[in-house]
Amino acid sequence: MVSRSRWQRPLMRWQLLLGAEGLLLILLGALGLAGRQAGAVPVLVVFHLNTAHSVLLLIAGVLALVAAPWRRGAALFAAVQMVGGVMLFVYGTAESTAGEGRTPLLLHPAENFLHAGLAVLGFIILCGVESTPRPVRPRRMVPRH
Repeated sequence: MVSRSRWQRPLMRWQLLLGAEGLLLILLGALGLAGRQAGAVPVLVVFHLNTAHSVLLLIAGVLALVAAPWRRGAALFAAVQMVGGVMLFVYGTAESTAGEGRTPLLLHPAENFLHAGLAVLGFIILCGVESTPRPVRPRRMVPRH
Protein backbone atom coordinates (compact mmCIF):
# COMPACT_ATOMS: atom_id res chain seq x y z
CA MET A 1 0.00 0.00 0.00
CA VAL A 2 1.31 3.43 -0.96
CA SER A 3 1.58 5.94 1.86
CA ARG A 4 0.07 9.32 1.06
CA SER A 5 2.00 11.23 3.68
CA ARG A 6 3.12 14.79 3.01
CA TRP A 7 6.52 13.86 4.47
CA GLN A 8 8.07 11.81 1.68
CA ARG A 9 11.37 10.07 2.35
CA PRO A 10 13.82 11.67 -0.16
CA LEU A 11 12.19 15.06 0.15
CA MET A 12 12.08 14.91 3.94
CA ARG A 13 15.61 16.21 4.55
CA TRP A 14 14.89 19.41 2.60
CA GLN A 15 11.59 19.85 4.40
CA LEU A 16 13.32 19.39 7.74
CA LEU A 17 16.02 21.89 6.75
CA LEU A 18 13.32 24.41 5.83
CA GLY A 19 11.54 23.74 9.13
CA ALA A 20 14.78 24.20 11.09
CA GLU A 21 15.42 27.44 9.24
CA GLY A 22 11.90 28.60 10.10
CA LEU A 23 12.45 27.86 13.79
CA LEU A 24 15.79 29.70 13.73
CA LEU A 25 14.23 32.75 12.06
CA ILE A 26 11.40 32.78 14.60
CA LEU A 27 13.91 32.54 17.44
CA LEU A 28 16.04 35.35 15.99
CA GLY A 29 13.00 37.58 15.44
CA ALA A 30 11.59 36.87 18.91
CA LEU A 31 14.95 37.60 20.55
CA GLY A 32 15.16 40.85 18.59
CA LEU A 33 11.70 41.88 19.78
CA ALA A 34 12.42 40.80 23.36
CA GLY A 35 15.62 42.85 23.40
CA ARG A 36 13.66 45.82 22.09
CA GLN A 37 10.96 45.44 24.76
CA ALA A 38 13.50 45.18 27.57
CA GLY A 39 14.92 48.56 26.58
CA ALA A 40 18.34 47.10 25.97
CA VAL A 41 20.37 47.77 22.87
CA PRO A 42 18.91 45.39 20.28
CA VAL A 43 22.12 43.54 19.52
CA LEU A 44 22.14 39.77 19.19
CA VAL A 45 25.71 38.60 18.87
CA VAL A 46 26.45 40.69 15.76
CA PHE A 47 22.96 41.60 14.55
CA HIS A 48 21.43 45.03 15.22
CA LEU A 49 17.76 44.08 14.91
CA ASN A 50 15.10 46.77 15.11
CA THR A 51 11.38 46.12 15.42
CA ALA A 52 10.66 46.11 11.67
CA HIS A 53 13.47 43.67 10.92
CA SER A 54 12.48 41.41 13.82
CA VAL A 55 8.88 41.28 12.57
CA LEU A 56 10.13 40.50 9.06
CA LEU A 57 12.19 37.59 10.43
CA LEU A 58 9.20 36.32 12.44
CA ILE A 59 6.94 36.39 9.38
CA ALA A 60 9.55 34.62 7.25
CA GLY A 61 10.00 31.95 9.93
CA VAL A 62 6.28 31.29 10.26
CA LEU A 63 5.90 31.08 6.47
CA ALA A 64 8.82 28.63 6.31
CA LEU A 65 7.14 26.38 8.89
CA VAL A 66 3.83 26.57 7.04
CA ALA A 67 5.44 25.77 3.66
CA ALA A 68 7.69 22.94 4.87
CA PRO A 69 5.25 19.96 4.74
CA TRP A 70 4.41 20.38 1.04
CA ARG A 71 6.75 20.00 -1.91
CA ARG A 72 5.30 22.93 -3.85
CA GLY A 73 5.18 25.09 -0.76
CA ALA A 74 8.80 24.37 0.08
CA ALA A 75 9.91 25.09 -3.50
CA LEU A 76 7.86 28.31 -3.68
CA PHE A 77 9.10 29.55 -0.31
CA ALA A 78 12.71 28.74 -1.20
CA ALA A 79 12.41 30.59 -4.52
CA VAL A 80 10.84 33.64 -2.88
CA GLN A 81 13.46 33.54 -0.12
CA MET A 82 16.24 33.35 -2.70
CA VAL A 83 14.98 36.33 -4.70
CA GLY A 84 14.00 38.33 -1.61
CA GLY A 85 17.34 37.67 0.06
CA VAL A 86 19.26 38.89 -2.97
CA MET A 87 17.04 41.98 -3.22
CA LEU A 88 17.47 42.80 0.48
CA PHE A 89 21.22 42.24 0.23
CA VAL A 90 21.56 44.57 -2.77
CA TYR A 91 19.22 47.17 -1.23
CA GLY A 92 20.95 47.11 2.14
CA THR A 93 24.41 47.25 0.63
CA ALA A 94 23.46 50.15 -1.65
CA GLU A 95 21.80 52.08 1.18
CA SER A 96 24.66 51.49 3.60
CA THR A 97 26.94 53.48 1.29
CA ALA A 98 24.56 56.46 1.49
CA GLY A 99 24.83 56.77 5.27
CA GLU A 100 23.47 55.34 8.49
CA GLY A 101 19.78 55.40 9.30
CA ARG A 102 18.38 55.92 5.81
CA THR A 103 16.45 52.66 5.61
CA PRO A 104 13.44 51.61 7.68
CA LEU A 105 15.21 48.34 8.52
CA LEU A 106 18.50 50.07 9.54
CA LEU A 107 20.54 47.37 7.85
CA HIS A 108 24.15 46.96 8.88
CA PRO A 109 26.77 44.73 7.18
CA ALA A 110 25.89 41.77 9.42
CA GLU A 111 22.23 41.91 8.39
CA ASN A 112 23.23 42.28 4.74
CA PHE A 113 25.26 39.10 4.96
CA LEU A 114 22.40 37.40 6.83
CA HIS A 115 20.19 38.14 3.83
CA ALA A 116 22.87 36.91 1.43
CA GLY A 117 23.18 33.71 3.47
CA LEU A 118 19.40 33.22 3.46
CA ALA A 119 19.40 33.70 -0.32
CA VAL A 120 22.07 31.02 -0.72
CA LEU A 121 20.18 28.71 1.64
CA GLY A 122 16.99 29.30 -0.37
CA PHE A 123 18.87 28.37 -3.54
CA ILE A 124 20.23 25.18 -1.94
CA ILE A 125 16.80 24.14 -0.65
CA LEU A 126 15.19 24.91 -4.01
CA CYS A 127 17.79 22.82 -5.86
CA GLY A 128 17.37 19.99 -3.35
CA VAL A 129 13.57 19.98 -3.54
CA GLU A 130 13.52 20.12 -7.32
CA SER A 131 16.21 17.44 -7.73
CA THR A 132 14.36 14.80 -5.71
CA PRO A 133 12.34 12.46 -7.91
CA ARG A 134 8.64 13.10 -8.00
CA PRO A 135 6.39 10.22 -6.98
CA VAL A 136 5.05 8.29 -9.93
CA ARG A 137 1.30 8.09 -9.98
CA PRO A 138 -0.48 5.63 -12.21
CA ARG A 139 -2.43 7.31 -14.97
CA ARG A 140 -6.14 6.88 -14.88
CA MET A 141 -7.54 5.29 -17.97
CA VAL A 142 -10.66 6.99 -19.20
CA PRO A 143 -12.97 4.61 -21.07
CA ARG A 144 -13.81 5.61 -24.63
CA HIS A 145 -17.40 6.00 -25.61
